[in-house]
Amino acid sequence: MQVSMTGRHVELTDPLKQYVQEKLQHLKHSFDQVVDVHVVLSVEKFRQCCEITIQASGLTIHGSHETEDMYASIDGVVDKLNRQLKRYRAKMRKHQASPENNTPAIQVSHRILATASEEEELAADQVPEVLEVERMSAKPMSVDEAVMQLELSEQRPVLVFTNQDTNSMNVLYRRGDGRLGWIEPEQA
Repeated sequence: MQVSMTGRHVELTDPLKQYVQEKLQHLKHSFDQVVDVHVVLSVEKFRQCCEITIQASGLTIHGSHETEDMYASIDGVVDKLNRQLKRYRAKMRKHQASPENNTPAIQVSHRILATASEEEELAADQVPEVLEVERMSAKPMSVDEAVMQLELSEQRPVLVFTNQDTNSMNVLYRRGDGRLGWIEPEQA
């Protein structure tokens, strides 16, 4: 397990590093496929925050916790990650018991477009400029598994996947109120 630590407005002392390493060993016992861990410790006035991002066998798990004590923040985020990993393992056991779907992943792209400012008038034939293109694959999975993937990654706002039950492309997204939205095409 490769661990990297970053301190923002906080000195990474040896006892603090050792405490983080000790707590991360508990995660390794909970989930043996952990490959890479990145820890960010930050202090802003009275808020002391610990963020941990885990790369584990094709899965990214992110958690953060904020308190007035750095050690309590570390404990809080490790507890959150342990709960997430336990939930993930339980769902994976459930999915391993179900038959596998051999539907291949669909390649999709996500484009970020430039928009015109309020002063500019758009010509009828003007096409917006593409600022950035991200390519991803819409992997086949059940809706439960997609929800779990989106919950495990606090940083990802949208997940595009192929629904195993319908073999159609679906979108799961995080709404402004914190709940999840699910877009599924309807049959004509």
